[in-house]
Amino acid sequence: RIEGLARNVGTHAAAVVIADRPLVEYVPLCRVTGKEEVITQWAMGDVERAGLMKMDFLGLRYLTVVAKTLDIIKATTGTRPDPFAFPLDDEATFATLCRGETKGIFQLESGGIRDLLQRMKPDQFLDIVAVNALYRPGPLEGGMVDEYVNVKHGRKRPEFLHPVMEEVLGETHGVMVYQEQVMRILERLGGIELSSAYTCIKAISKKKLEIIAAFREQFVSGAQAKGLTKQQAAEVFALIEKFAGYGFNKSHSTAYALLAWQTAYLKTHHATEFMAALLSGDITGRNFKKKDALVEHIEDCRRMGIEVAPPDVNASAADFTVADGRILFGLSAIKGCGAQAAEAIQAEREKAGPFRDLHDFCGRLDPSLVNKTAIENLAKAGALDSLGGHRGQLLAGIERAMAAGASQLADRKSGQKSLFDTADDEPAAEEVPSGLPDVPPLADIDMRSGEKEVLGYYVHSHPLAEHQQLLEAICTHGTAGLSGVPAKGEVVIGGLVAALKLSNTKQPRPGSTHTRYGMFDLEDMDGLVRSICWPEDFARLGEHLEPDAVVIVAGSIDRRAGSEETNLIVNEAVPIARAWELPAKHLTLKIVEGRHDEQTLDRLAAILTEHPGKVPLRLVIDTTDGMRVLMEADRHAIAWSPGLAAALGDLLGPGCLRAGLSLGGRRRESQPRRSPPARAAMAAG
Repeated sequence: RIEGLARNVGTHAAAVVIADRPLVEYVPLCRVTGKEEVITQWAMGDVERAGLMKMDFLGLRYLTVVAKTLDIIKATTGTRPDPFAFPLDDEATFATLCRGETKGIFQLESGGIRDLLQRMKPDQFLDIVAVNALYRPGPLEGGMVDEYVNVKHGRKRPEFLHPVMEEVLGETHGVMVYQEQVMRILERLGGIELSSAYTCIKAISKKKLEIIAAFREQFVSGAQAKGLTKQQAAEVFALIEKFAGYGFNKSHSTAYALLAWQTAYLKTHHATEFMAALLSGDITGRNFKKKDALVEHIEDCRRMGIEVAPPDVNASAADFTVADGRILFGLSAIKGCGAQAAEAIQAEREKAGPFRDLHDFCGRLDPSLVNKTAIENLAKAGALDSLGGHRGQLLAGIERAMAAGASQLADRKSGQKSLFDTADDEPAAEEVPSGLPDVPPLADIDMRSGEKEVLGYYVHSHPLAEHQQLLEAICTHGTAGLSGVPAKGEVVIGGLVAALKLSNTKQPRPGSTHTRYGMFDLEDMDGLVRSICWPEDFARLGEHLEPDAVVIVAGSIDRRAGSEETNLIVNEAVPIARAWELPAKHLTLKIVEGRHDEQTLDRLAAILTEHPGKVPLRLVIDTTDGMRVLMEADRHAIAWSPGLAAALGDLLGPGCLRAGLSLGGRRRESQPRRSPPARAAMAAG
């Protein structure tokens, strides 16, 4: 008898229920045990059937980003802009969108949307509204996006079977984009009431065939009365059936587009303040094991020419702030520091002035708020550099400074004063020793590793920066592109060996005596990939796989069933210093019409003549009309060398040099990115 009955009361966050009078007059309520929440005693469907309004309220962090940007602008300029007064026809903002420079802009960040914006070239606010509605699987697969872009740029003429269709669909270039458009066509052309029109498109999206058939008959009759033939009316309803399921709510898309425009306008006209607010919004939930959103935005700042100053306890606040035209790093974004410690540091500095040295810093802060781990991570991040001494001394002196600081804090709490205290209660110089341990400075690799550990990126220089041109020439992929490589696909990647862990298999494979294997993170400028070198290969390659070693590895992609996580099975590895010793199969140069001219080609011929050898040379020419031409330069065999690579890199620029090298006897080559099939190919001397 009790089977199937409700066992307990549950809370479903369906929406907020709203009425014109106190809800107790319409629906029984109850209070959630142990909480202050009040909920209905009816289920979601019953509340709807009773005619009550349910309203969803979304919390968007970008609203906070906009508000924080405005606060920073007011702090730096004295004036707080009104985001609702931003002109919706600002050409500079449209230019930002057309270039696809939309990192950090609400709803327009993904690579696919950036490509769409570059294709669409939005020049009015309604285009941004349409982008939000179009960039979804249904419209993309249904060809609606291509239709919109082609009609917008005059490559195709829109077709309208009736003036009503033109009036309703004119703003979206003949494409049914919004639910409201479909409802309006059903009403104005088919004579279906708006309330019933909404029921119709819901029935179409849920494939309720009987309801659809009834509305089809009603629409065809109404459209015939408006001058369409029966066949034309049926064609229009067929279009409605095709697109109604994809239709997006225009009011929703417009509200999102307005927030997107506000963030784009701020990024265009108040870039430094906007990026500081954006960085502050990404502090919570950081992932220091891979490149996170905060690090990507810092890289975006560098690309935009905005300086992000390293953290400093005598300058930085808890959040990212702006001063003198640059962004000051937020202390709470440092691993292990946190908002509580960062706010305590900021408050003490504002109250009693800058910190003089490490002992002064430790003596003025409560260790329950700023503990040893936080101070060590501040030192690794470089945030204590302004306190004197080098990082090796600061890290070695933390324990002693904290002990002295704890003693001072205990004395202050008990009301005791030292015999040598000065009149203003400041400790005398003799009482607070500023000397630091006499230890050697940290090695560059240790300093960089510490920065990467606690900040998520290298402040001063990436260990791979000096090898970037070489890695770009010989690697087939970077870690950021591995998600698109199929399982068992072979790749060549260069990077830094980190988090190396050695283990043993339970027993050697048949015919082998080796059991020791290595697991490590291979880290490049874009991120990292978990890598495994199994016993037979590790026995050959283990000497190259040392912590912090820069290596070039060849291997295959491994993915477990049901998992999207990518691992790399390493088959070959060589130190970066030996890259020039690897035999080259061929060298490929990319010439881009518009970027390279006849003088470039003349200089290229001279460089090739200066480096004769036996390595075959290929030229890939990209023309301005989209054609790609492959040329075998069989009279210009060259010698692969650092001098040649440097000269070609300087002449042609990044991404124009690819070398097919053989690693450990296995020949793998780096292929240039493929474009649409070439319309012509030639052979040349």
